Amino acid sequence: MASSANPDLWSDLSGLGSSGVNDSDARAALLKVNADMFVAAPVRDRDSIETFEALMMGLLPRADHDTLVDLARILAPCQDTPGSILDYLVRHSPEARETVLRHPARQPRPNPPSLLATPDGRLKLASQPDLDSGTIERLLVLHESAVEDALAANPSLPQATASFEELLRRARRRPALARVFLERADLAAADAASLYLAADDRRRQHIREQLASSLAHRRATLSFQLTERDLAGLLEAGEDGSVGRLEALLTAIFGFPAATEWRALEIGRHRLLALAFKALGVARQDAIRILLTLHPALAYPLCAIKELVREMRDAPGPVALALVEAILGARALSGESERS
Repeated sequence: MASSANPDLWSDLSGLGSSGVNDSDARAALLKVNADMFVAAPVRDRDSIETFEALMMGLLPRADHDTLVDLARILAPCQDTPGSILDYLVRHSPEARETVLRHPARQPRPNPPSLLATPDGRLKLASQPDLDSGTIERLLVLHESAVEDALAANPSLPQATASFEELLRRARRRPALARVFLERADLAAADAASLYLAADDRRRQHIREQLASSLAHRRATLSFQLTERDLAGLLEAGEDGSVGRLEALLTAIFGFPAATEWRALEIGRHRLLALAFKALGVARQDAIRILLTLHPALAYPLCAIKELVREMRDAPGPVALALVEAILGARALSGESERS
């Protein structure tokens, strides 16, 4: 970092993020001009770098793809470019990522094998940007919770990869990891839905709203009509306290694969039953009857069952079904199941 004798270098950029800058061409020009100014500046002290970072990060979400690529070309060679700006460019444009990573100043350094040998080294690796797939796999194979959490929090972790999907699968079984994932701003709506049970009230509401918006664009939605036999079976399983039988009945009614694991009575997963009942159209009084008798943990203290009833109230049927499918990783096959 160069020392600075001009702390007000970027003070004239204070209006860069104002609401008056709405035209996309003008915004792109401002971004590129000020990137050029930053790179060309003879001095860049901490204050000027932080000011530039704040201004750029305020406008980057509204920049188009071509502008991101141009900014990557301008800023990648500059050692003082804030990492947050480069991380944004890398995450939001494959071409910008290629430009940044192929520049000699940004080439990833080989990770010494010794880092994989110790817990502290693996934790350091998991937090580094631009991890290669081989290193990620060698980290995941050890099943260390702290390392998994660090990977999930790493904004550079590549999505739509086998490693990302494996980490998500583990998150569906480990709520603490799921909560780390849910903090990611770039988490896809479908992935967030699969982690619904670990979300807080605000996040669950947001996930339901996202699903409702998505479902509104579908031409048709799946719906169920329970037969008297189906309902009687569910009620009997509840009265007998037979969790295994109830889950088997739900699997059959939804038409899920026989190997589907509900684990509905595990602590933290009780909402899944409420969602399943809502998706199937089970009347509220019947659902409450099942919840009251299936297991005491569902009904005591009183606030526990109130929370489950509230879940049924807040989730529309199609949204509840989408959530059940996402949580279980299975698709309902109404009319195609082979149950008798």
